[in-house]
Amino acid sequence: MLSNSRTRKAERNSNEHSLLRAFQARLESLRSETGLSRRAFADRLGIPRSSYFHLMSDAGNPSLDTVELIAARVGVHPSELFPAPAPSSFSETPMSDPEGETKRVRSTT
Repeated sequence: MLSNSRTRKAERNSNEHSLLRAFQARLESLRSETGLSRRAFADRLGIPRSSYFHLMSDAGNPSLDTVELIAARVGVHPSELFPAPAPSSFSETPMSDPEGETKRVRSTT
């Protein structure tokens, strides 16, 4: 049986509309706009090439510090590294808070 973190990671990796996929697509778009190779782009970002290639893999899991560093190096606000998902990919589902009150939250499922 997979652990909870492994299960979540597998679900995230299988979801084409995941936040990681959006981040990777935006980063690749910014790289192609510069005309740089992936290695040269990693150098421009000031991160090790191996870290860049890891970010772009299924195992990528950038920290907020990494997102802020990349955004600063490419000259965009960190939120611009995460394109807005299509409205149809979200649905509202009820969720109970610790006090037992039901709240409506947006879900990607």
